[in-house]
Amino acid sequence: MPLAPVDLSLIGQVLAADLYTEQGILLLGQNTTITAAHVILLQKQRVREVDIIQSLTEGTGEEVTSQLFQLEADSETVAAYVQALDKTRLLFDELTVGGTPSLDHFSNIFFDVSEKSTKHLGLFRNLYVLEGADSYTYRHSLNVGILCSLIARLMKWDEERITFMGTAGFLHDIGKMRVPKEILLKPGKLSEEEFAIMKKHTIYGYEMIREMSGGSELLALCALLHHERLDGSGYPEQRKGDSIPIECQVLAVADMFDAICSDRVYKGRTSPFEAAQLLWKEACNGTLNVEIVAQFVRYIALLYVGAKARLSSGEEVEVILIHQDEPMRPLVRRMGEFLDLRHDRKLTIEKMIG
Repeated sequence: MPLAPVDLSLIGQVLAADLYTEQGILLLGQNTTITAAHVILLQKQRVREVDIIQSLTEGTGEEVTSQLFQLEADSETVAAYVQALDKTRLLFDELTVGGTPSLDHFSNIFFDVSEKSTKHLGLFRNLYVLEGADSYTYRHSLNVGILCSLIARLMKWDEERITFMGTAGFLHDIGKMRVPKEILLKPGKLSEEEFAIMKKHTIYGYEMIREMSGGSELLALCALLHHERLDGSGYPEQRKGDSIPIECQVLAVADMFDAICSDRVYKGRTSPFEAAQLLWKEACNGTLNVEIVAQFVRYIALLYVGAKARLSSGEEVEVILIHQDEPMRPLVRRMGEFLDLRHDRKLTIEKMIG
């Protein structure tokens, strides 16, 4: 397989193998179609050349043609996500009337969007630019499934475990379909009694997956234990440390990250950078797995090189460089000048913008 230099001529070409940093962090997955943002990411990581499968364009106009190809690919990925969201809503709503479709029904919805999300950055960026809280439960299920697959890949698990984690993430909140709508969609803080009812979604999910054709005990445990914390502060069983399966620990990270980043009926979304900072704080406090969080937040930060964002000051900036020591506080460009958020501690990235 040919080696290609990391410059703008790489745009539109396809990676032949997974690409890792020297620290073992996954940068880009096999079969990724290279975009301008990818080139910037690779150059910042001092990657000089990569294995490619094929060149999609040749001759004059190569960059424009390949960029158009990537825009089309990203559009297809986002379209697949929206279609999966509609199907998720219909399938999950069936659960409110008592029926439990087979595991295959859920897997078929999730598989296509999951496969596309591993190849194109556009979906990850768009996940946290999309506005609205009206379909949070369905979007959250899709997002957590995608994030669980990503984390499993970062941890170098095999394809079978990666697929399992995607399904576990997609189904982790299925029990919420048995929580009364007035509690699930309440636009304010839940009372203690209401929160006690809400927490039962973990038990409901466990029971539903165990009843599901094609379900497994571990899949059901992921629904039951995704709110457990390593220090025993979680629910419903207050498990600690290794008594929480590693799959559930992965799910806890993905679930918390997406919940922070998404619009909810009672709060607006937070930027992926602030969410990553909060995850790191939780890991340092002993509630989340440090190894999982460290790999995940570094990778998520790298995805946003070249992306537009809004600072807590209201100013719009472009993310230029992710620092190894503090990936959540990048170098940004503001009105033609560079600003290092490691040194300007009062400013944070408040929101990603389209």
